Amino acid sequence: MRKLHTSLIICLTILISGCVNVGSGRADNSHGDFADDSRRADLGSFNETRLNLLEFAESYIGTPYNSPPNVPSSFDCSGFVSFVYSKFGYFLPHSTAGYAGVDERIEWEDAEPGDILVFGRARGSSQLDHVAILYKKSGNGQLAGSEIIHAASINTGTSMLKGNPNTKTGVVITELGLRGDGIIENEYFYQRYIYCIRVFKNSQP
Repeated sequence: MRKLHTSLIICLTILISGCVNVGSGRADNSHGDFADDSRRADLGSFNETRLNLLEFAESYIGTPYNSPPNVPSSFDCSGFVSFVYSKFGYFLPHSTAGYAGVDERIEWEDAEPGDILVFGRARGSSQLDHVAILYKKSGNGQLAGSEIIHAASINTGTSMLKGNPNTKTGVVITELGLRGDGIIENEYFYQRYIYCIRVFKNSQP
């Protein structure tokens, strides 16, 4: 009986140790975890591929900017978008200009997290200068207050300093436009937004 009791204790110890050592294998980040049930509930209208794509993109936050990029050690803006999408079977241009001919352009009102946003060289310019992945739409669905995940260059970061002194370069999440309290934040992108691209053919689960 004593031997049986000892064996049970050993088995329980092994099981508990095994549970403690099991991990997700993903890097921690400061923007939450899409595997969290509450986070998935917030984005419940988006299919699993979109959720996984955003989660994958998040895992590269903090990766430095470089042009030409040395993927996946460094990215430029188009290199980051094409790299993230390639992991889900979508092969996109490695230059920003190439996005002029990519798939379906959609209205901002129809945009969902995971779609691609295109920005011009200057306000009112049609010359493509930057691409990013829509990370989160604002609570009222407007461009202002929405967020993108993207690879920001030194020049981009410098241009945004006036509106947001905490802007960093490399792969970051950036809020677009004007905050509700009237403070200008990242007006650089807000003014230069041109259109949205949908690569996913079906946005529903």
